[in-house]
Amino acid sequence: MPDKIHLAQYIVERLKQAGVQSVFGVPGDYNLELLDYFESDPVLTWVGNANELNAAYAADGYARTRPGLAVLVTTFGVGELSALNGIAGCLAERIPVLHIVGAPSTAMQKNQALLHHTLNTPGSFDTFSKMSAPLSCAQALLSQVAPEADTSYSDAFDEALRACLTQCRPAYVELPMDVVRSKVSAKGLENPLPQPSTAPPFEDILLPAKPGSAAPTNQLFQSTDDHFDAPSEVVTEHVVKLITQMYEKAKRPAVLVDACAARFGVGSLVRDLVEKCGIRFFTTPMGKGILDERHPLFGGCYAGSNSLDPVKEELEASDFVLYVGALKSDFNSGSFTVGIPTEHAVRLHSFTTNVGYAAYPTTDIRHVLPLLLPAFQKIKSPAAKRDDLAEKVKVGRVMAPKDKPDEAGGEIVHAWLWQRMAGWFKNNDVIITETGTSSFGLLPVPLPSKCTYVTQVLWGSIGWSVGAALGCALAAAELGGRRTVLFVGDGSFQLTAQELGTIVRRGVPAYIFILNNDGYEIERRIHGKYARYNDIQTYDLQQALPFLGGQKPNIAYESFKVTTQGELDGLLKDPAFGKADKVRLIELVMPRDDAPAGLIKQAELTAKANAE
Repeated sequence: MPDKIHLAQYIVERLKQAGVQSVFGVPGDYNLELLDYFESDPVLTWVGNANELNAAYAADGYARTRPGLAVLVTTFGVGELSALNGIAGCLAERIPVLHIVGAPSTAMQKNQALLHHTLNTPGSFDTFSKMSAPLSCAQALLSQVAPEADTSYSDAFDEALRACLTQCRPAYVELPMDVVRSKVSAKGLENPLPQPSTAPPFEDILLPAKPGSAAPTNQLFQSTDDHFDAPSEVVTEHVVKLITQMYEKAKRPAVLVDACAARFGVGSLVRDLVEKCGIRFFTTPMGKGILDERHPLFGGCYAGSNSLDPVKEELEASDFVLYVGALKSDFNSGSFTVGIPTEHAVRLHSFTTNVGYAAYPTTDIRHVLPLLLPAFQKIKSPAAKRDDLAEKVKVGRVMAPKDKPDEAGGEIVHAWLWQRMAGWFKNNDVIITETGTSSFGLLPVPLPSKCTYVTQVLWGSIGWSVGAALGCALAAAELGGRRTVLFVGDGSFQLTAQELGTIVRRGVPAYIFILNNDGYEIERRIHGKYARYNDIQTYDLQQALPFLGGQKPNIAYESFKVTTQGELDGLLKDPAFGKADKVRLIELVMPRDDAPAGLIKQAELTAKANAE
């Protein structure tokens, strides 16, 4: 590689170093020259989405499935604003998406030219980046970088990319048209990029921006200091000692796994800890699928009062709970009803560690967790602390999968559906659920080993799952052809149905199960059971694939409409259906006003909280 290369080529090489193969977005005149570099590269694939919002959703799903960096490219103004809802979800749920915005040239911006996609107001060229600022952990505004230093553009880009990878949050890059071909030093490519599991601490504590550099904007901690000390080995050792002492005294230890365990790449460390120490483990809704749910030590999915009774009773009776990567949102915690006593809890966060009532902000999940296994293993027979463990494993704390219908001619109801679907899932499946009946229906049902479970519990933007399924399917193909299975309600599907066409165009097989229950069931459960605002126009879903797939599809597709348990059971037992070689849309006709028990309970908790 020459000493100096175009900035666009530098960006391409950096994205490949981060493991990216698919790039999402919509072309626009301010980003077309950048897209030329993606199109000519033998590794990167420009996916091309129906709209920018769907592209952001797809990037979200891609980053959750690989896991790692995802890239979204939009155009200035109209394109970037369309994507912001999806970017906000990535911020809320800790998803590293790099948002690159093609912008007008620096000369046009300097001259305040009245260009298309501007607001027809003075000084509006930075208006959109300011809108994105609260939704970004860092920004590289290349129109404000001094061009005389030949590495300045690449340095600013790298700062934003590193922040994105380190913090597992979105970052924003403004790329003016004339900067695309600016020459930068290729030496920066020799500097390794951080990985989530090895990134430095304090990713939540954002420092003031330096002139000409990426600008951290999501200030979570207020401080007058301009730096923080590195994690203290002495403090880390002290914290590990305290945690080990708590564990040694415990008679009923447990581990609770939450979302940030996956986001920061420590899932394998938690798995080693529970297996080698024989500790019972549980997951939250946002932590579902991080560990093997068919493991004999798995106790179930815990969401406070919205848990199965045996799960709630067992976990809350524990006298030591290692809570890994907590993200205690309302739906993830049963409307804040987590019943783990603080004095029994150790909470490992991505920026601090809490041991009982004490906080240790100079150490974090990535420094403490690797030291716990050797410390715990020095304690004699830790598994013997759970004398009743074998009996509890026999009894089970989760709903067992079904392999046949309750009634062959009966309606497809939630009480049967999710246990039956769990019997059809395979190891390594990627399973996506929309916010609503599907996300609550699968929570208490154990998934097969090494499944990836993708859902948007915190942000909860309806329609998100269809775009996310595209990103998941592409990532699954890159990882060796894992099956991709989406469950989405008929109402949510209408928001982002266009991306079904992109799935067909990109030739990635996927199963699209659409729950046709005549409207927004989750909203009806919360409020307005018979209100017309929770009704939708009924689509002829059997026409969706022929319409969106077109006459020259890149992959075969087929549609099914099933109305009884027997029909669905027969379909699931068909070996040809189980082979992931097509795009399949399966319309599940379900009765209106039927819902999973978890959704009914959560709706009651939410309605109560909303009324206070």
